[in-house]
Amino acid sequence: MAEPTQSPALPSTADAVPYVPVSWTAVAAVIVAGNFALLLLILGYFAFTNKKPLLTEELLVMPVIAVVLSFAARRIIRNSEGTRTGESLAVGAWWTALVFGLGYVAYLGAISFSVRRDAANEVKQWVDLVQDDKPERAFYKTLHPGARQGITRDDTFELQRRFRDDLLAFRNSDLMKLAQRNKGDGEFTFVSGGVADWKYQPGTIDCTFTGTVKCPEGNFPILIPLKGVEGVSASEGGGGRQWAIAWRTGSGFVQQDKVERTNYGWLVLLLEIDGAAFGKAFVEHVNFGPTGHPYLYHAFIAENGDPSWIGVVRTPLTHLFFAAPMGVLHPGGYTEYLANNFFRLPGNGKPEPGQTNKFLAAWNAQGVFEAGRRLKDPSGGIPDKENVLKITDTAIEIHVPIEIPIQNATGKPETARGRVVIACKDPALLAELKERKSAAKNETPSISPPTNMTRDKPLSWRVVRIESDLTPVNIQQQPGQGPPGGGPGGHGAGGH
Repeated sequence: MAEPTQSPALPSTADAVPYVPVSWTAVAAVIVAGNFALLLLILGYFAFTNKKPLLTEELLVMPVIAVVLSFAARRIIRNSEGTRTGESLAVGAWWTALVFGLGYVAYLGAISFSVRRDAANEVKQWVDLVQDDKPERAFYKTLHPGARQGITRDDTFELQRRFRDDLLAFRNSDLMKLAQRNKGDGEFTFVSGGVADWKYQPGTIDCTFTGTVKCPEGNFPILIPLKGVEGVSASEGGGGRQWAIAWRTGSGFVQQDKVERTNYGWLVLLLEIDGAAFGKAFVEHVNFGPTGHPYLYHAFIAENGDPSWIGVVRTPLTHLFFAAPMGVLHPGGYTEYLANNFFRLPGNGKPEPGQTNKFLAAWNAQGVFEAGRRLKDPSGGIPDKENVLKITDTAIEIHVPIEIPIQNATGKPETARGRVVIACKDPALLAELKERKSAAKNETPSISPPTNMTRDKPLSWRVVRIESDLTPVNIQQQPGQGPPGGGPGGHGAGGH
């Protein structure tokens, strides 16, 4: 009997392994990590070709998200009991985000280190220049790199010609005056505090550097703003990033509310305030008219002068009444002093006879004005407004800025800058200053003045001279000097 034939068995169409869906969290982690890596490579390429740093810290949000998603995906997959897959995707996204993210963090750290190092070197070099006898060198570093084209820091004439008013204001800034008052060996010390903060803007880096100046006057915290400009070729330093001290006219560097002064420093401040007030009172009384000038001499200028004559100066009607007695009591005093000692060139230089005559003509016609009456910059500011204190072995001097109205050969009114020099030659006060300065090294500076700062009697200030080069000043903005974004621009030529 024949055996029955069996039909061949068909293979099963069912999957040997059941289908398990991929975790959407793992897919999201891959997408975020991949986009971060791709975006970083593309932006890095453009930054490299344009020679600019890639400082987009917001990008770091993407690898953080990718790492979080990867961690969540692995936990979900391992806890799914085989109902989810894609752990290899989560691991790949994890390492992609971690490697590219840490690499970018290292890049940002290197850029930050470079900026902080360069800023510290720039400030150190600049502070050394601040203590130099040539303030033009320190001022040069405040110019925007674009304004330095064709000029060096030692080109004193060109700096004064192009930036005279800004240079004048810089010389009278708080840090410059502090450095010039403390020029003894080891008296002026700068303690670096580092970069407080910095930020990158297209083409520039803005940062603020902190530090403290230690000198016999006390501890003076300072803030130095800097600007780094990319891709500028300046006359000094070549191409690449160029740095400038981002100082502007009218601003300072010292944080006055945080200054701690020694007893010597508080006395210096008192002298500066008191002497400046005396000088400004003199200028104010000059405005009562030329007929009061002889009485002004006996009230403010003459040795052992009598302040009671100030009342006569203030009352023009009494000038003629007192003219005869004054001539008897002090024959020739005012006239002789005016002709031989009253006017000097800057630095107490001796003027030519023609310069003296020019000043005397101006003095007898209108006297002198307070700073800022005529000479202002285009924004309405006063470039020369700061008093300067100088201490020598024989006198304490306060130089108060003024304006001198003069007339040129055609009779056109012009204005020159000058300084009223106020001096105190009291031997006891000079000895006290030396004693306090010597003791300052062992003192702890204070933010509040000591109780022994009051004086038993007024300080014996006298007006000793007026200094000026009598150069007419014409303040006007020079186009093309000092591009915006850092450092002062150029102004027209000026006197003093």
